[in-house]
Amino acid sequence: MIENKENIHFDVFANLFRGIESVGGKLKISDGSLLFTSHALNIQQGSTEIIIDQITSIKKRNTLGIVPNGMLITTRDGVEYKFVVWNRQRIIEFINKRLQSV
Repeated sequence: MIENKENIHFDVFANLFRGIESVGGKLKISDGSLLFTSHALNIQQGSTEIIIDQITSIKKRNTLGIVPNGMLITTRDGVEYKFVVWNRQRIIEFINKRLQSV
């Protein structure tokens, strides 16, 4: 989990695809991890944390094949996380800089 002493660089509304459901919530990005926390209106609730040094790739993706607001994160264990976010370019650049320093 994100520690209180860590800097939060992004705190944005986001959706995370869990199966076919697009789960709405907040995505917080710190120096060391991404933490997605769903809001109470979803069928699937809870948090998902991705440690930055476990990420092997981060790519742009289009939601519904046409909307340029998605990103695909793949981790070392082969898990793929599909997010919908605004300002994805800034987020991707931030994570890539963190990956280069790992």
